[in-house]
Amino acid sequence: MNKLHQSQSGLSWFYQRFLNNHITILLLNVFLFLLVVNEVVQNAGLLDPVWKFIGIAAPAIIVAGILYYVLDPLVHLLERRLHLKEGFAIAIAMVLTVAILVLVFLNLIPFLTKQTAGVIGSLPQFSNDVIQKLNHANQQHHWLTNDNLAEINRRVSTYFSKRGWNLLTGTLSSIGNVVTTVSDWVITLITAPLVLFFMLKDGSRFPHYLSKVVPTAYRGRFVTMLDQMNVKVSSYIRGQLTVALCVLIIFTTGYSIIGLKYALLLGVIAGPLNLIPYFGSAIALIPALIIGAITSPSMLLGVVIVYLIEWVLETQVLSPLIMGNSLEMHPITIVFVLLAAGKMFGLTGVILGVPGFAVLKVFVTTIFHWYQEYSALYPDVLPDEEALAQVPHLPTPKTKDSSD
Repeated sequence: MNKLHQSQSGLSWFYQRFLNNHITILLLNVFLFLLVVNEVVQNAGLLDPVWKFIGIAAPAIIVAGILYYVLDPLVHLLERRLHLKEGFAIAIAMVLTVAILVLVFLNLIPFLTKQTAGVIGSLPQFSNDVIQKLNHANQQHHWLTNDNLAEINRRVSTYFSKRGWNLLTGTLSSIGNVVTTVSDWVITLITAPLVLFFMLKDGSRFPHYLSKVVPTAYRGRFVTMLDQMNVKVSSYIRGQLTVALCVLIIFTTGYSIIGLKYALLLGVIAGPLNLIPYFGSAIALIPALIIGAITSPSMLLGVVIVYLIEWVLETQVLSPLIMGNSLEMHPITIVFVLLAAGKMFGLTGVILGVPGFAVLKVFVTTIFHWYQEYSALYPDVLPDEEALAQVPHLPTPKTKDSSD
């Protein structure tokens, strides 16, 4: 009897510690998930049609999504103030947007074209000025001898002579890529307005439509998670676009005041680049510094002063006032997200990496909070009463006293 009792107690101990253990079950689920991911990666070729479809549909969806967050407040304003029907309000908002874009481009494109042509025409003079300044500095400080300069010239000439044929063949082969890119943009311009219309029409009902595929017990928490994602993305996109417009105006005005050439072109470059957090304004500063350095030392100093003024206004006034801390992300986290997203997805990753990470953060936080409540591994974390009211079918987690 004693041996039987010992064997049963040993089996019970093994069952409680390993087989019926929450951590063991969690690790097993993680292991199964990794197995599924590995199988998907090994058979990635089966998903090629899916990726091709995403590649075709993604640009139109992204463009329509950005415009949705811009126009959605205007549509609601027209519905509330003017008591317009939903479809009519959407049509008015879209027509106003197209009219504004057309007016801006008709008035802005000629100036940008003129300044761009001026930059291209001035490139030989710019290069000569740079060479003269470098030669003058070399004569004063003797950094390079004449033999070193001749060797550098010879290597540069050899490099470009070898690369000439490759450049020609690459240019000819890139014609097909240009045609493909133009056709993709045409498809996007045709499809995006249709997608935008239905986003504005059914966007508020989308979470409830999507929640129908989720088990009833989890629908309330799922809809709450989608609402949180929507708030994060909308505040980020609207805030970034507003800050970028303000940066465009600040740089254009500042460069015009100090008399820098091509002020409007440099400002238009700086505005969209500001959509890249932390690095955008610094990248936009490079061409302005080059033009300022070639013009005169005082102009270079003026460019630096304009940048410092813009940096103070953006970081201390515009960003805190317009965006606040809506993403609730540490600056170091944003920097690493930009580096990783840029490495994996290029320029698109740099622009969309931060809001994408914010969405992923909401999803992971929601899953982890649910796991804390119902795993019984965190007895100090009690279920949220509102969440329990929305999901009444879930059992109440055991407390530490009841488990004992």
